[in-house]
Amino acid sequence: MQHHLPTLAGLVMAVSAIVFHIGAVDAAGPAATATPGYAKERADCEAGRTAQDRATCLKEAGAAAAEKKRNALDNAGSPRANASDRCNALPAKDKADCLARIDGPAANQQTRTSGSVAGGGVIRETTTTTVGPAVVIPVPAAPASAPR
Repeated sequence: MQHHLPTLAGLVMAVSAIVFHIGAVDAAGPAATATPGYAKERADCEAGRTAQDRATCLKEAGAAAAEKKRNALDNAGSPRANASDRCNALPAKDKADCLARIDGPAANQQTRTSGSVAGGGVIRETTTTTVGPAVVIPVPAAPASAPR
């Protein structure tokens, strides 16, 4: 019976190692080993480098990793094309201003930015100077001087 003790001890150690490994994978999330970007996203969440609270950040990072693992995460579109598509849905009077926000201010525009994403939002105020038709304002004739 003594010759089985080293084998039994080895089996116990192997089972312990497997249980420990499974616990570590569960703590990191099921998608942690499947997507290389998950580790960086998780580190950003842990360090507070995102605009979300830690729990929400970790949940979103895990969900994105799971979608990527299933090849259901679609980031193939161009951000510029996406923004232009959103501008196309606006009325004509607002479409030009929307496109200007994507492309940057035109020569007749000045943009001032304030706020932050972490603080609740970025506010961009754009002032557009337009030149209307010339207006001629008649100047009244000088009154004639009275004779002395």
